[in-house]
Amino acid sequence: MQDRKKEEQNTRELLLEAGKEEFLEKGFEKASLRKICERAGVTTGAVYFFFENKEDLFHQIVAEPLRQMEKLTKELSKAELEGDLPSSEGDRKLMEFLWHNRKEARLLMEKSAGTRYENFKDEIFSQLEQSFTMFFQKYGKMGEDKNLIRIIVKMRMEGCMELINGGYSMEEMLRLSELIGCYADGGFFSLIKEVEM
Repeated sequence: MQDRKKEEQNTRELLLEAGKEEFLEKGFEKASLRKICERAGVTTGAVYFFFENKEDLFHQIVAEPLRQMEKLTKELSKAELEGDLPSSEGDRKLMEFLWHNRKEARLLMEKSAGTRYENFKDEIFSQLEQSFTMFFQKYGKMGEDKNLIRIIVKMRMEGCMELINGGYSMEEMLRLSELIGCYADGGFFSLIKEVEM
């Protein structure tokens, strides 16, 4: 009985890993369950033993990392807004998490069309806009410039995706993230002076 459970768990893990690679290569819509099973070395019927369908497989791959990321970003945003955490430390924690979960992040941001997560990128964008607006409101009129905030958020997201997709080691990703943060901080404080004039 114990051997059977272990074998089932192993088969499920093989399917999750094979699914992750297939979805990364082709995106959810073009991914093939048959190809996923071939990669995992199992019959097509094995998928339906563990997952309802292709979308359930995708969901099982991204659900836990997504839950952890949402928890982490809420904690970091709150701490940064309340001044309990330097933005550089928050960025470091987020980048470490994203490096360890970069495949899942890419699935959610770039490969989720056709799933319940297809609007994930837009939702993240909207959340970042709200966070940046609240942060900028601490500095007076800056929180009123929606166009500026939208462009800054877009730049931030593009930079983050470059770090995720760039094939960097964790150390290099963290180093680059820290430098980008220094650049952003300098720009932010220059911006405050410009707006106050």
